[in-house]
Amino acid sequence: MKAYRIVEWGRPAEFVDVPVPSPAAGEVLIRMRGAGLCRSDLDIMDSRPGVPPYADVLPAGFTLGHENAGIVEMAGEGVTDLKPGDGVVVHHMRSCGYCDFCHHGHEQSCRTFARGAIGMTRGVGFDGGLAEFLVVPRHELVALGALDPVQVAPLTDAGVTSYHAVKTVLDRLYPGTVAVVIGLGGLGAYAVQFLKLLSPATVFGVDRTPGRLEDGKRYGADHCIASDERTAETIMDLTGGRGADAIIDIVGTDATLALASAISRPHGRIVLVGMEGGSLNVGWGSMATTCEFAVSLGSSRADLREVCNLAAQGKLVIDLERFAFDDLEAGFAKLRAGQLRGRAVVTFD
Repeated sequence: MKAYRIVEWGRPAEFVDVPVPSPAAGEVLIRMRGAGLCRSDLDIMDSRPGVPPYADVLPAGFTLGHENAGIVEMAGEGVTDLKPGDGVVVHHMRSCGYCDFCHHGHEQSCRTFARGAIGMTRGVGFDGGLAEFLVVPRHELVALGALDPVQVAPLTDAGVTSYHAVKTVLDRLYPGTVAVVIGLGGLGAYAVQFLKLLSPATVFGVDRTPGRLEDGKRYGADHCIASDERTAETIMDLTGGRGADAIIDIVGTDATLALASAISRPHGRIVLVGMEGGSLNVGWGSMATTCEFAVSLGSSRADLREVCNLAAQGKLVIDLERFAFDDLEAGFAKLRAGQLRGRAVVTFD
């Protein structure tokens, strides 16, 4: 079968012929239908030998693609609840099921697959879904029922990563509170929707791209603010000087983290999702007192099931642009150029 792989660090990813994998006991062979493309894929492809966070801890020689959905082709021994033709999505984090974090439902922090600041998963150290077939342990799959695998592929990372981050701020949000999402691209689009679905807060969206600001309104944001030198002042004015009770930074640069700190109010919570390498000074006098700062990583399998349930109820706007498998490099080019409206999904029809 054909697969799009990192063959060597510092060398462009390429199409390679590899054998079709076979499912072992407790595993499932999936015929791929949809694979989302993500900015972290670009970071992986751009990695130089020995440079963190990927090329210093992961050996090259794996298939890309960590937003994966398809149909069951074959179930391995012991898998009795799935049959050929069933639609499934793949949880984007690997989990062993027996470490302390897995036992307590924090599979995204599984110690068995932790490597430095990242967790190994399909498309990140293990073979991912930019191939015709993919083998996955049964416990890392969620059955889709009538949902279209192509349509929900972006939910397996962009959707659930945002969902998990939003759930960590819900205890801060009651009537009269304010939540801000910085970055309205693939993940931010879902963060806005989840905040509106799960909380009574007034939701602000911040982005530097006019098209994404328009999309933010369509996703339900009450206010969409252009990212510039007056963003913090504008938000403070619109909230009557109150500021934000919850800020979810999908970008993660020095500038976006500084914005988050500037608009957070006491007892607020700043959640960093974006991996653009920024940092924030934390301490007395550098941010609001009693404000909390957290780094959010990935999601749990329960998060994925809950997000799929919301999609099945028709409560999510899922914007995507489809690319044939042979044309996936065009999808990556549009992603790199910031020209996508919604999420790029590779299809295997």
